[in-house]
Amino acid sequence: MRGIPSWAAVLVAVAATVVGAVIDQAVSGRLGAGMLVGLVVGIAAAALAVRRGSIFTAMVQAPLVLLVVDLVVSLLTISGRLTLTLIAVVQAFPTMAIGTAVGLVLGLIRILAQALRRPADRTAAGRRAHA
Repeated sequence: MRGIPSWAAVLVAVAATVVGAVIDQAVSGRLGAGMLVGLVVGIAAAALAVRRGSIFTAMVQAPLVLLVVDLVVSLLTISGRLTLTLIAVVQAFPTMAIGTAVGLVLGLIRILAQALRRPADRTAAGRRAHA
């Protein structure tokens, strides 16, 4: 089986989002564009690296990854201001939608491309077997 398992795809997305959040905290002291770019990059990387059987996880993980990373980073750095954190998550909805769209598009492209490629692979394998 080629690709990474679903749990590793989640870790890829979380790691990229955390890197963006750490950069944001170091530069401006608040979560912002770095975390959001990290989320989209992480979702794209996960959708491209995951096994075919686990593609659904990579396609729909954006909202959960953003929520968890935002809550954990905010609680660690703002000393427990949960209300402000939840408002920030709601304001990040466009990024969650973009991350989900990127994951869906890349996942669907992979599903369609692999389905289209299979008959050709079988035909080539059949020719080699008869030769």
